[in-house]
Amino acid sequence: MTGQRAPHPRVAFLGGNGHAAARLEPARAALGDLPAAQRFELDDVAYPGFEGRARAATWSEFLDAVAPQVAGADLVMSTGIGGLIALALRAAARGPALPPAPLVIQGGVLWGLEHRAFPRLMKGPAPRLLQRAFAFPPLQRRFARRHFERAPEPATLRAFFAGYRDCAAFPDFFRWFRAPLLRQLERAFASEPERLDGVRCWWGARDTVVGLDELRTTERALGRTLPCRTFDGWGHYPMLDDPAGWVRAVAEELA
Repeated sequence: MTGQRAPHPRVAFLGGNGHAAARLEPARAALGDLPAAQRFELDDVAYPGFEGRARAATWSEFLDAVAPQVAGADLVMSTGIGGLIALALRAAARGPALPPAPLVIQGGVLWGLEHRAFPRLMKGPAPRLLQRAFAFPPLQRRFARRHFERAPEPATLRAFFAGYRDCAAFPDFFRWFRAPLLRQLERAFASEPERLDGVRCWWGARDTVVGLDELRTTERALGRTLPCRTFDGWGHYPMLDDPAGWVRAVAEELA
């Protein structure tokens, strides 16, 4: 009797604010170039309020919708504000959700939220105004020149900015990710520090969106050093700039 072949490992991906599934299409295409033994399933976690989906009424409701999609993953990858979502999932995990899968936070938006001016400016109508600004082609071109290491295909770039346009939850994150949530997470990890086991960070040395000072601020808040791997040629979006290199790095992390 021939045994069934084991499925590929599953990687759950937690994107940043305005994330669109199209951001992972180049990485998915690059998966086919990996040796068969290194391939994995790249599972894009669908956030409420993104890409036309209904919003969650509260942060707790949002987290409840995300948690089942991450459960059972062999590795959790996160980027941008997805890093804070991933840490919140670890802090809230109970029962069968433990022990959590290893977590990589790539260019995460974390405790720096409390100190940078930009998040404090995102009040009232400001988030919606920013979303409208992202629809302005000159701003899109300037953003791409500054934050991408190489220009994505035009269709990919259009989908990238459409993610902001279609994100009904865009302003919610600026309301939810504030000091009270950070204090809650600090207390949770202080009482059970083992919940940070298996958390490591990746950072692009050329990241023009979030610098390594974000990680240092987070480590001071948590009272713990998080292992960090720096990639010299990466910016903030390696899954778009260097999809082949990104999927190889994820495969190495799984191994």
